[in-house]
Amino acid sequence: MSHIDRRGPNSLLRWIDRQYCRHWQRLEDDVLTLPEGPLILVGNHRAGVDPLLIQAAVDRPLCFMMAREYYQAMWYARWMLDACGVIPVNPGGANRHSLKAAINVVRDGNVLCLFPEGAANPDVPLKRVLPGAVIVAMETGAPIMPFRITGTWPFDHVHLWHSFQRRGRGMVRFGAPFSIPHAVSDREAVRLATGLMQHELKQMGRAD
Repeated sequence: MSHIDRRGPNSLLRWIDRQYCRHWQRLEDDVLTLPEGPLILVGNHRAGVDPLLIQAAVDRPLCFMMAREYYQAMWYARWMLDACGVIPVNPGGANRHSLKAAINVVRDGNVLCLFPEGAANPDVPLKRVLPGAVIVAMETGAPIMPFRITGTWPFDHVHLWHSFQRRGRGMVRFGAPFSIPHAVSDREAVRLATGLMQHELKQMGRAD
């Protein structure tokens, strides 16, 4: 029986997104068929347009975690963010409430997408990654699939809409899913698993 996602943008919003990404961001036409069931996507974060590109590149609706400051600032688009199942998180990483919401989304069999660097276009890419995705994976048993975005205009943290307005040559590459070793999610287990995730993300970057 085919899986039915309960969170994420509906088919109309995904179609509109795909048209924008194909024609303005010049994203390639291929759409990746994601595995069924619970899944966590993690990757680099260059610009505000990244979630649109990732959603357009896959065949299932995605639920995203988003910095609360931007969620609150984008009051005019909050209806759409809520319709897409966005989970606001506090600066510096997911708080307890946000993590619980993310775990529930994945347990329900949906696809959750995170940017584990915790910021867009960091000065030193992948210098550090936050453990939220690892904690969700440990709690749910969901596999993690890495991705890498290239071809977008970097986010400068001042002109928030430049990456949406300027044409790009967006490209999203996906790696093979991997599982976090089963362990009690104590501090040391989370640290080791986060290091594994960081390694997988860096491997994606070396393929450029």
